[in-house]
Amino acid sequence: MAMFAKKENWEQKVAAEVGGPGPAPAQALAPAKPGLPLKYGIAETIQLMRSLPADQNVELVVRVVRATLASLNVRLPEIIEDATRKEKFTRERIADFHAKNAELQKQLEAHGKEIASLEADLKETTEVKERLQLAEGSTPAPAPMPSAASVAADKLPMTTMIGTPVAR
Repeated sequence: MAMFAKKENWEQKVAAEVGGPGPAPAQALAPAKPGLPLKYGIAETIQLMRSLPADQNVELVVRVVRATLASLNVRLPEIIEDATRKEKFTRERIADFHAKNAELQKQLEAHGKEIASLEADLKETTEVKERLQLAEGSTPAPAPMPSAASVAADKLPMTTMIGTPVAR
């Protein structure tokens, strides 16, 4: 007597057999009332469209989606309005990120100029200091300590082309 089962039970049975989710509650698919958020908007429509074959007959897919949504009392103009709002919001966010990137780029350029200026100042200071030390007759300051890598390289055995070790 499954033919005479209630509609809700039948939808649940079909959904279980097909492996899809059960029927959505009617209030979740009801069109939005003014002042209330949409219950079925562009996000849900995008999710639905992703699950459909995109490379097949687009016109047929759109007609089926339109008919399906209409049967659930979902109004396409409300989804289109939601899509327009989402597009505007997304464009504004993109513009914000472009502006932030431009500001960061300016900061990078300013920091690069500051680094170049500091490096030139350091070079000039070092040269003048060395000249003053020469003029005073003192020995220049010792060179900076070699790095650990160069010390380790100096300790490695070295051989000539004919294979004899070289004393360091």
